[in-house]
Amino acid sequence: MLFRKDPCGIICIIMTYAMLLHCLYAVLFVIIIPLLNESLYGTLNALIVSTFVFLSIFSHGRAAYFDPGFVPLPKNGIDFSDVKPNENNKQNGEGWTICNRCDTYRPARSHHCRICKRCVRKLDHHCPWINNCVGEFNQKYFILFLFYIGVTSIYVLSFILWSLIVFPHKTDAQVIHSIILCIESILFGLFVVAIFIDQVQSITNDRSIIDVLKADENSRSSPQTLPPAKVLFRKVFGPGPMILWLLPCDLKKSNQISDSQDMYHV
Repeated sequence: MLFRKDPCGIICIIMTYAMLLHCLYAVLFVIIIPLLNESLYGTLNALIVSTFVFLSIFSHGRAAYFDPGFVPLPKNGIDFSDVKPNENNKQNGEGWTICNRCDTYRPARSHHCRICKRCVRKLDHHCPWINNCVGEFNQKYFILFLFYIGVTSIYVLSFILWSLIVFPHKTDAQVIHSIILCIESILFGLFVVAIFIDQVQSITNDRSIIDVLKADENSRSSPQTLPPAKVLFRKVFGPGPMILWLLPCDLKKSNQISDSQDMYHV
């Protein structure tokens, strides 16, 4: 498991867990139990909110504390003194390059993260909210984290507005927690929806954010021949029915993952 001692990342993780736990506490113990204690509707809402919060935390954990796709470092030092600068560090037609910071070869679409100090396969960006890079191995869990946070925000906001209409007379604590939940849901919801759209576009375009930023003018304007969108999504979410893509677990066969990792050892 990974954990970076990056102050910004640690603060963001604490804020994320604090808001999710506050959401769970406020909905269950401040609103549902006092107002809907003997109602089947209250029990149903408690189960739904608890499930969404659990899936959000679990998806965040898989994205934050596991390998995002680090390019393995060579066991022995490699001498790159004979590489000419004007070759743009490309080693073959498959797009392999040299990272002068890691002193290693890296496959196409791998980029160096200055915070993690490692090259990451299909690096999209370094996200402080998970204190980790978003790369080939954890992009699915990052997207699921965004999805479940967005769903939780919409559901909680709708439930709070409903409770304000049905139960207009509330205690001061219920009013305060309701206002805080509404603010959290709106801010968090808008934030994750914007990032979620960017992630979906990066999959359908088969280009990460860094790929787009580092591409030259010709590469950006030249048309791409892309496989069907379903094929591109399966590369990220794995095989099987689409409903299983919502599960924050790995659907790829273990031998496929090990082969994919071993082929990049130098």
